[in-house]
Amino acid sequence: MYGSKIASIRKARGLKQGEVAEKLGMSQASYSDIENNNRKYLDEALIEKIAEALGVKTEDIKSQSPIVMNFHESPNSNGYQTNQNDSRVIDALLDQLRVKDEQLAAKDEIIKRLLDSKS
Repeated sequence: MYGSKIASIRKARGLKQGEVAEKLGMSQASYSDIENNNRKYLDEALIEKIAEALGVKTEDIKSQSPIVMNFHESPNSNGYQTNQNDSRVIDALLDQLRVKDEQLAAKDEIIKRLLDSKS
């Protein structure tokens, strides 16, 4: 459900799955399941832990709007000193947009099938 957003934030922070998993006290495989939406339900406590590990607010993960992060104030960013992170941020946002496009296409297909079945 929130997997692509969590993955985008992690990538923009320059963190590896294993690093975040370690902060959460879980295996990298379990954390990967979260990012790949293989885990259907994330309770509020886990979302809070993930947000803390990534240095964002829970609302940043749960929001429908794209992520915007201030690297200067992030406890995990070590400052935003060069433009080396720019391509990672752009790649993470493009990944997030790709996932949204796929979700919208799937919804469109479902709507089309429903409309066709009523004809």
